[in-house]
Amino acid sequence: MTADQHPFGTSRVTRVVAGDASVTWWGVYAQALFDAGLPPESRQAVEDDADYIVERCVLPAGDARWPPSHERRGAVMGAVQSGKTASMMAVIAKALDRGIDGVVVLAGTRTALWLQTLARIDEQLDRLTGASTARVRMPPPGQQELVGGELGSLYTLTGQQARRALDRGRPLLAVVMKNVSHLERLSRTLHETVYPVVAERGQDFHLLVIDDEADDSSIDDPAAGPAAVRQVPRRILDLWESRRAPGVTAVPNLYATYIAYTATPQANFLQDPANPLAPTDFVVALRTPGPEGDVEERSPSYRTARGYRAWYTGGEVFYHRLHDAPLCVEPDPDPMEALVDGVRAFLLASAIRLMRCAEGTTTPALARAARFETKEEAKRRLPAVASMLVHPSSARDAHFNVADALVQWSHGSDAGDGHERRLGMIGVSDDLRDNRGRWLSWLSAYRATAGLCASELGGEAPWIPSGDDWAAVERVILEDVVPGTTIAVVNSDERADDRPEFDVQPDSDGWRAPRNLSTIFVSGNVMSRGLTLEGLTTTVFTREASDPMADTQMQMQRWFGYRGPYLELCRVLAPRSQLRLFAEYHDNDEALRRQVIRAMADNAAPPDLAVLQGLTHRATGKVAGLRGRRLWPGPRPFVQQMNPPIEDAHNHAVVAGVLAAGVRGVPDDGAARGVLAEEMLSLDDAADLLDDLRYPGLQPTAVERWAGVEHLLALAERDPRRPLYRGPARQPKVWTGTSPYDLAAYFRTWAALLEQQAPGFVTTDDPPLRWSLLDLEERRRRTPRFRVALRFGSGPAYDAGPLGSLPVQVRPMEREVREGDVLDATWGSRGASADGILGDEFFDYHGDERPRLTRDGIRSSECPGLLLFHLVARRDGPPTLALGVSIPAGGPDQVVAVGPRTRE
Repeated sequence: MTADQHPFGTSRVTRVVAGDASVTWWGVYAQALFDAGLPPESRQAVEDDADYIVERCVLPAGDARWPPSHERRGAVMGAVQSGKTASMMAVIAKALDRGIDGVVVLAGTRTALWLQTLARIDEQLDRLTGASTARVRMPPPGQQELVGGELGSLYTLTGQQARRALDRGRPLLAVVMKNVSHLERLSRTLHETVYPVVAERGQDFHLLVIDDEADDSSIDDPAAGPAAVRQVPRRILDLWESRRAPGVTAVPNLYATYIAYTATPQANFLQDPANPLAPTDFVVALRTPGPEGDVEERSPSYRTARGYRAWYTGGEVFYHRLHDAPLCVEPDPDPMEALVDGVRAFLLASAIRLMRCAEGTTTPALARAARFETKEEAKRRLPAVASMLVHPSSARDAHFNVADALVQWSHGSDAGDGHERRLGMIGVSDDLRDNRGRWLSWLSAYRATAGLCASELGGEAPWIPSGDDWAAVERVILEDVVPGTTIAVVNSDERADDRPEFDVQPDSDGWRAPRNLSTIFVSGNVMSRGLTLEGLTTTVFTREASDPMADTQMQMQRWFGYRGPYLELCRVLAPRSQLRLFAEYHDNDEALRRQVIRAMADNAAPPDLAVLQGLTHRATGKVAGLRGRRLWPGPRPFVQQMNPPIEDAHNHAVVAGVLAAGVRGVPDDGAARGVLAEEMLSLDDAADLLDDLRYPGLQPTAVERWAGVEHLLALAERDPRRPLYRGPARQPKVWTGTSPYDLAAYFRTWAALLEQQAPGFVTTDDPPLRWSLLDLEERRRRTPRFRVALRFGSGPAYDAGPLGSLPVQVRPMEREVREGDVLDATWGSRGASADGILGDEFFDYHGDERPRLTRDGIRSSECPGLLLFHLVARRDGPPTLALGVSIPAGGPDQVVAVGPRTRE
């Protein structure tokens, strides 16, 4: 489609930052991205993603693809601190250029986040020449000071203003806090002022609503919080619907597109799809600069010419690529020592960054009193912001206690009441003398990480001082860093400090340094969403949750972002159990992102996405009734469902065919217990055998489930393992219990995973290992093969049909069969018998041969598996087959979060 053919008209600026950028909204924002120093590849990715969203998701008003409700809703998945706001603003700019009539930005649930978004829109987007005649703004620019005042003044619009705006094609641009009162006031203005004019004129009006942090307060579910909080989704819907006529827009020619933006969309995807804000029409995943991919292709990341210094440094870097650095370390078990050791790491990292600065740079110690004539001079002369985060607990009092402890420690012998929240010289100086080894160990670690960054990520190793430079480093710490470092408590308590300030500020004497040029922040939940800590090098995360939720704890990873320029100096100090959870969250998040990107590439409607959780954590706490469904069928699954006696001849033939190549009797040549095939099957061959079984009239129940696994594995169209699930066509009778087709799909998944380190999977070893970190060559050497056996019983001899051709006497088992042809029990005998059989699940081991077992009593990964067919006598005809499978450890597993309405 060319620009002239585009349904919104022509976009006049595309990937060009030149000339008068003020002529289009995109031109203004493209210039802002250029001025911010964004690499060319990143600017292109931001624009391409915005084009995708505007062209494919924000349909033109009146387009035939709109449903009768005139409402469309979807979700855009970003990554924690990856630049979602940049994408939001690009979408706003592109949509405004292409004729959208109104844009409402839901800018967070907290005043600080709302004001942050307002300021960014004012600075980077709402700068068209003659802006006052180009759009209608609510609140008007510069009205942030009215936060505590009358809401009407923020969201007021007269009928005359609405008519003039519609007559002259001026779009509405509203930035509203996601708060019941704010939403109610804006909704009233729309319904009382704007929509009556729209209905009167009879012209189409398209409203685009962008919900930032859309998993926060926008989920309509009892688990989302108190009833007052759950009013927010209803109030959002009120922006375009009337409560007198739910399910359609307020007036016939009103069209509404709702886009949920979030880095943690678990609750958005898992909520009841009938919820009015559930993403049912489209899903999009944003891209980030990283080690792989091309900006011209749709993949999770894309390479940049600047290398890792311009990468998004998220879980892939912290938990995978630099796992051996390590960037994440366990702290000292003593809380105070862990805190102090984090301060050592932070002060040393700050000193190294300062020593890298150009000559003439003002130090943090001198910056507090310094004044600069211009903003540009202030930015040029001041060092980069440096931050440390201490996250001890969700309890607010704990934050003040930690801040007080830092003040007391740093002031040493001078400690006492009345100190402001600033580091003291005496305590730090004493620690430099008494614990020099700890400081030098951090210096050594930074040097090693710098080398690893170069070898693993490319480029030259950044400069790190040597031990011979220690005297100079120590002097910078004591004289330049410590005197300029403050301690700030950021939470919702009235005793807390102001929200962080990282930009240079004007004052009566010119320009001054930001208040938080060098700061140790102590915080909890309030720092876990939306607020970015500039220059964060060191995090001490000692909080551990008894019932961890992936979406909540993912937002706490404030060390993610664009830390490339000083990545070798970044450290996260957290307990091993917490670091393991963080790594699992990342792998599951990456698995979800791949599914969304695959759906985008296929131009498909939103698929049934597999939202993963773990054995020890849940995906979200915002949706009630979630449970986990494991991929692993367990170590001893049993297919109890059988065919009616007259319909099992095909399955008899399948088993007889496997045994025809040669058998040996169990426990001896007399085959009193049964027979064991001489040849063993590979995973793929075992899967094919299971899929050869037929159960006429039974309905498979897992087609969609395994299609989701295929998305996670990204199997090629012609991959012989596609489809993973090959159950028969649907029939009216529902399957009871374990299905052989599920087991076949599991074996194919296992085989496919031996060729890729896919995210979102763990092993069934004890303890589980993340599949993304496995040595696949070693794992392939331990690939299990499967023995096939037929279990006999004490029934009358059976010599008919395909099984009658076996070279031994076949006797079926006498076992109870319930109505519906379901075996009443599963595995038969357990424990060693007089003839040396260890039990049915170890049917292939007898005599002196013994299996190797894990601590849980299942076959170890060094053992073969077993497919044991049980021949069961039937009163009304020939015997039929049931199947028990013994699966060794070491296979893949994952836990999919499913809601109460999910069909199994």
